[in-house]
Amino acid sequence: AYFKALKAQSDPEFLLIPAEEANVHLGGHWSVVFPKPVYWFMDRPKSAGAAFEIQHPKYGKVYSTANAQEMLEVVRREGGYMYQTHPRTKGSTGFPDKIVDTEHFRDPRYFGAGWKAMPADLSSPRLGDRSFDLLDDLSNQGLRKKIFGEVDMFQFDHTDELYAHMNINYIKLDRLPTFDRWGEAVEPLARGEFFTTTGEVLLPRVDLSKSTANEVVASVDAQWTLPLKFAEIVWSDGKTTKRETIVLGETREFGKRTFEWRAPAAGWQWARVAVWDVAGNGAFVNPT
Repeated sequence: AYFKALKAQSDPEFLLIPAEEANVHLGGHWSVVFPKPVYWFMDRPKSAGAAFEIQHPKYGKVYSTANAQEMLEVVRREGGYMYQTHPRTKGSTGFPDKIVDTEHFRDPRYFGAGWKAMPADLSSPRLGDRSFDLLDDLSNQGLRKKIFGEVDMFQFDHTDELYAHMNINYIKLDRLPTFDRWGEAVEPLARGEFFTTTGEVLLPRVDLSKSTANEVVASVDAQWTLPLKFAEIVWSDGKTTKRETIVLGETREFGKRTFEWRAPAAGWQWARVAVWDVAGNGAFVNPT
């Protein structure tokens, strides 16, 4: 029913991708997305003859997962991807920190964690510090995970304004896939070919290819609605996270510009770029 409903609401200009916050076996709250319809039970039924995999007369292959190893096996077999939802808070308090050494978290198909401004700290000039701190910690451990925008929507109707409050992931695609090929949108997301934004700041191009061993050079195409406040190059030598702040107070509303920013960064191992406006809205890319 879920797959049919999403297919019915998708069209050549609007694609709904089925995913599920499963929250079983792996620790904390987490979501899984497959590139095609996959049928599975979140636990092993108690009925006689229940098995990890069965052939159902209507649905074909059906899985029943009893533990983390079997859950990971389903994701591997079916080409799915997993991520920790709202890390280090709510039902994910203590996660993914508690599972960083597990096979499933270190698997490439566990590609990272969600990002949202929760809890909101109005004293911070940026949003989502909780997820950024996690990303930097994981990067310093040599774990090449990613974060991307997520939104909790429990119910809504025609009176709700969605776009203004949603975090958006802009994925690099030649075209929008049809519903039957939605995996073509998931793959570049998993590879990190996207930027995340609250909507008011766009970063269609961030290029660090001119960087040297001792300096991070960021060439950035940016567009914005409200005046910008600052950009930042966050980088690390693999042990200590540091940041170079670039003040952008001369910008005005509804702007578009190509910037080149530099950060002295001797021995840097990874670096990422973010841009923030005067109202705390922003956009970012994941570490290079």
